[in-house]
Amino acid sequence: MVRGAFSMIELIVAIVVIGITFMSVPLIMSETERSVETSVHQEAVMAGLSQMVNIMSYKWDENQTDESLNGGYAKVLDTFYTNPLQCREISGTRMRIGHFQEDYRRKCYNEERNATAPANLGSDGGDMDDIDDINGKDASLLSGAGNNESDYKQNYNIKISVVYVEDDLSNGNDYTPINIIGTVSTTSVTTEPTSIKMIETTISSDTSDTKVVMRSFAANVGEVRYFSKRVGP
Repeated sequence: MVRGAFSMIELIVAIVVIGITFMSVPLIMSETERSVETSVHQEAVMAGLSQMVNIMSYKWDENQTDESLNGGYAKVLDTFYTNPLQCREISGTRMRIGHFQEDYRRKCYNEERNATAPANLGSDGGDMDDIDDINGKDASLLSGAGNNESDYKQNYNIKISVVYVEDDLSNGNDYTPINIIGTVSTTSVTTEPTSIKMIETTISSDTSDTKVVMRSFAANVGEVRYFSKRVGP
């Protein structure tokens, strides 16, 4: 009677195949985990970016939100951290370096109107009409798991801070050249207002070690008012 059996070479091949399989499992699991982590990372970036775009649509400062002043549009506020950026009297109009002496152009307020002090950055009066109103909002702004109205896969916590940063330049505080050379600082200034606010968002997930930090900068440049065509007499 002939009995079926494995030959030695078949047994060796089987062992090798099983070994390769077991060696591949950790690599597959690792790659899957890495793919999930990348997906969470990308989603966190998009969550933070959407918040950043929303914040940047607000007025630069609370003291620019009064539409009844100076023709009904936000003008440049007074800051005293960097001398070249200070508003000054020029031919009867308060201006600073780079402004045009024309109607509806960017100018300073007719009288000194200071930006919010660094210590007072944050929500004022419960409104949300300027950039620093969202300073310190550390609640979970986006919620994913268990929320049928959300498209996010994870729960994300977004911490937002708004601070003044140095507005002097690395080339000797010189704003007079046609081509300004300098680096935007990320150093917080707590002594007095500057002309640059930094918005920093930190996005983290409840179920992942992923943490994304995003920064954006908003400048005290005021707004222009555009000429419009009048219809009728």
